[in-house]
Amino acid sequence: IDLNEVVVEMAGMLQRLIGTQVELVIDLGPDLQLTLADPTQVQQIVLNLAVNARDAMPEGGRLDIRTENVERDGSRFVALTVSDTGVGMDGATRERVFDPFFTTKPVGEGTGLGLATVHGIAKQSGGDVEVESEPGRGTRFRILLAAVDDEG
Repeated sequence: IDLNEVVVEMAGMLQRLIGTQVELVIDLGPDLQLTLADPTQVQQIVLNLAVNARDAMPEGGRLDIRTENVERDGSRFVALTVSDTGVGMDGATRERVFDPFFTTKPVGEGTGLGLATVHGIAKQSGGDVEVESEPGRGTRFRILLAAVDDEG
């Protein structure tokens, strides 16, 4: 799939989802390589991360979605980076963020499956997830999806 196409197709829905208090900024990388992934699952990744970002910015803020080609340890990946200017996470929360059923949301407001799902989809697509966050400094998730050779 072309990750840029998936993000562009979701832009309108994402803006409605996050509301008017959150500025949505999309930065699509040029000459993005294709990735072997299910477009519906990639949409699920973007939705889960956008909802979490929105919830982390109750007073509003900025949600950045960026795509780019990256290389890690000699392997090529297509990166989807979703970052926010929200409340951020402490170290203990970062350590458990991908654990199934772990949530910081009030009872009845979160299942704790969103980020576990994001992690599972990334791994299943030959990739990984990186997370950076500090309290008061927002959060950045980078989803790495294996790039496909141009020959197919």
